[in-house]
Amino acid sequence: MSDRLGRCLSGAPVIHDPGVRRYYALVPPGTTRMWCETVAECLGEGTYLGVPRVDRTEFDEETLASYWAVPIVRPGRLGMAGDVLALVVAGGCVGDEDES
Repeated sequence: MSDRLGRCLSGAPVIHDPGVRRYYALVPPGTTRMWCETVAECLGEGTYLGVPRVDRTEFDEETLASYWAVPIVRPGRLGMAGDVLALVVAGGCVGDEDES
């Protein structure tokens, strides 16, 4: 799944929280204003999102701790909201997938 996300989102950073089985693609502030898809929520202002340490890049079956499914390449490099939206609409992030 991590490889697919990396390709589809052009390497944009993605956090996976296996405890609640959710992926969070990091996009620029203000993205909620243009988000129009109901199958995935776009978290906005006032939302708390726990961010894993930068070196936590693999799934840990024992702790189920959040990790970087697509690691951050450099600070400030975020995903394109349109790419995330296209992936969600296409169903690429919806459904049960094996951890990678």
